[in-house]
Amino acid sequence: MSVTVVIPAFNAEHLLPATLESVLNQTLKPSEVLVIDDGSTDNTAAVAEAFGPPVRVIRRSNVGQALTRNFGVAEATNEWIAFIDADDLWNKYKLEKQMRALEANPAASLCYTARVHFEQHGEELRPVLHMPVPPPEGIRNALYRNTTFLPSSVVIRRTTFLESGGFDPQYSIVEDWDLWLRLLHSGITFAAVQEELMLYRMHTGSISRRADIALRDSLAVYRKHVLPNLPPISGWFRFNRVRSEHEAVTSMLMRAAGDPRHFGVMAASIFRDPFNYYHRYKVFAHMLYTRLRGSVQRPSPAR
Repeated sequence: MSVTVVIPAFNAEHLLPATLESVLNQTLKPSEVLVIDDGSTDNTAAVAEAFGPPVRVIRRSNVGQALTRNFGVAEATNEWIAFIDADDLWNKYKLEKQMRALEANPAASLCYTARVHFEQHGEELRPVLHMPVPPPEGIRNALYRNTTFLPSSVVIRRTTFLESGGFDPQYSIVEDWDLWLRLLHSGITFAAVQEELMLYRMHTGSISRRADIALRDSLAVYRKHVLPNLPPISGWFRFNRVRSEHEAVTSMLMRAAGDPRHFGVMAASIFRDPFNYYHRYKVFAHMLYTRLRGSVQRPSPAR
């Protein structure tokens, strides 16, 4: 069972080498590594080409991550595809353990893993969040709440991916959630490795600046793929609960980026569903305290 690794890359010359090393140091070696240079203006392509086979670089004009991944899959020569973004990392056993899980379940078309979010300080990688994933029997309920797993944690059949139409570029951030839900509703079988085999690099500022777009697109995906599959009355209650949860996350990301709208977004989250996620009240109280302290300390205008 040979694997092609697809890496979309845009202006990633500094982070891409570590990503490629984590791919090439796998205990199960990929037979093909496609770096799709998405119109970079730096030395991304040259940095990747310096690794030599099995790394192959394809240069394209900038079209965005969704279409770049789709192109990479179309160019792949193997039936199994593993995605990794140009700044993420893999545990060295990732591909081996995922392919074992797929061999144990021949009906499965996609295998996902848990992940850890990290920040890098010099040479040190500091874990920030541990993101577990459910077993396959719980994947429907999980995907009806959020993305659950990321592209960099996935191995998928090429034919399954192509038949699905791939990632939809209309969603600039949550295109993965849209695809996982379409695959779920198409009836594919999922497999899982519940170990943290993927390391997701946190870029707090960039994520935060796009948090409002992610919230908008997440709600659109939910309305399109989840809401029609729920009972009418209870479905709207569940929608409000999920929307409230997404708003809380968006608020905290906005706050990290210094976006003043974070206060209103958290207030909306609590108002929409006041009886869940009680941690929000502690966060909101701190937001309110900071807001009031800032107004008190602000100097009065000179007369």
